[in-house]
Amino acid sequence: MSIDKSSPSFVYAEEISFFRASPRLARTHTTFTLPNVISTYIFEIEIPQNAINSLQKIVINQQTNMETIDFFPDQTKAFIINNNQQKINVKAINNFSDNKNELIIELEPSIPSGNTLKLEVKARNPLYGGIYQFGVTAYPQGNNPRSLYLGIARFHFDQPGGRF
Repeated sequence: MSIDKSSPSFVYAEEISFFRASPRLARTHTTFTLPNVISTYIFEIEIPQNAINSLQKIVINQQTNMETIDFFPDQTKAFIINNNQQKINVKAINNFSDNKNELIIELEPSIPSGNTLKLEVKARNPLYGGIYQFGVTAYPQGNNPRSLYLGIARFHFDQPGGRF
């Protein structure tokens, strides 16, 4: 059986972008755990020197829970944090298709390997507390990027009402 290389579905291996070494979800936390307040969710991602490709896009996907978290994409910020903190431009949008609650963050410019990225995502904490989980996926720069799932960020939010 021969492969038709002129077919639009055929992709050469050198046309696929991927990380040679995995970026790592290093730290996550939130500035407030109180219910129903605006908070900043912080995600730090380390990109190893031998990753080769730059980090172009991050997708944060809320796992199914009692409530859907409201992200504020226009208030999303990104920084390279090595010896100092350098601000990076971002374009962030919500994706609610297929019963998903995703925040898609495009980095402009992409983050080269050997750096640490800090994302600050504004969101409204849930009214009903508990543990909420967010899957984090990274995409390299280039054509036909292959995503890499970095893991889960877990945030614990307080219950409303206090003590009885």
